[in-house]
Amino acid sequence: MTTLRQCTKLTDGAVSVEIPASSMQPLGARVVIYNEPLDISTDDLVACLASQGVKFVKRFRFKNSDSSELKDSKSVFLRFTTADLPGEVKIGYLFYRVMQYVPRPLRCFKCNRYGHGSHTAAV
Repeated sequence: MTTLRQCTKLTDGAVSVEIPASSMQPLGARVVIYNEPLDISTDDLVACLASQGVKFVKRFRFKNSDSSELKDSKSVFLRFTTADLPGEVKIGYLFYRVMQYVPRPLRCFKCNRYGHGSHTAAV
């Protein structure tokens, strides 16, 4: 069987490509928890949540309307090692319900269309 790397010419026939399962890494579940106190650092959160399968933690930030200064939010983004979405996470003695993270769609600020950024806008 010919692999894709060995192909020098594509024909009308069907080409099958085998990808070893060991090279495929599933994306981890991405969730958001709300009302997490600001006095807990993200490093402490990673250490506390590592046993529950969390591999990445990021606190959301927002711009205050009075100034252009970015402030930390009580909302926290979590990425798990597995694709399974948990129902809740435990931080200390509190349980937090998780919500699936849905990112904002990419929008171009030159043409206001969705699906691409301003650096790739068609002129």
